[in-house]
Amino acid sequence: MRKMNLLFGALALCLGVLVGTLGVYLLTNPSSTGSFISKLRGQENVQPVTGTQIPLLNTAVDDPSDTNVAVYSANPDSILNQAEQQIVADYKQGIGIFFGAWKSADMNTFRLKLAKAYTGDLFERHARRAEEFLAQGVGLDVTKITFDQIDVESADANTATLRVDYRYKARDYSLADGTSFGEEHEQIVQVRVNLLKQNSRWMITGESSIQ
Repeated sequence: MRKMNLLFGALALCLGVLVGTLGVYLLTNPSSTGSFISKLRGQENVQPVTGTQIPLLNTAVDDPSDTNVAVYSANPDSILNQAEQQIVADYKQGIGIFFGAWKSADMNTFRLKLAKAYTGDLFERHARRAEEFLAQGVGLDVTKITFDQIDVESADANTATLRVDYRYKARDYSLADGTSFGEEHEQIVQVRVNLLKQNSRWMITGESSIQ
């Protein structure tokens, strides 16, 4: 009888360790259902990041230069004119606004922030996705954005299309206590972006992934 009790005790201990390990894995693994990072843009190109977290400056939402990259075209012989530079600068600032909005305490605040850079169906799509997570008290803490390539594929007085490659490092974010949690990961984004000029600002209206 004593041997049976010892056996059951050992099995219970092993089961407890297994459950505990699985729980930690689900909290820190970006592909788990508990992680917001993997759901923001799907499972594509999510990579763990090691080393010291690099904070994004508080002014990043308002100053595109804080995204740690110079504006340039992928074609080294192509020099952006002043109008194209403004398009790219507004787009970069828009991405900063997008990620900054994911720390909003409620949907009204999220929509007000996002409306500074997005409009149309894409604005509504982001708002619907945000509602799901913000209601659970989960946002996103982006610690660094790096633009690897920005091409102005076409532009006129009111519309523009960009081809963009960028990366960002992020962790899940608790809206309740304003702290990040889980493992930091890097996500690679490759998109074609449509913009529309409203008043003096270029607004992001469409985005499609490039495989």
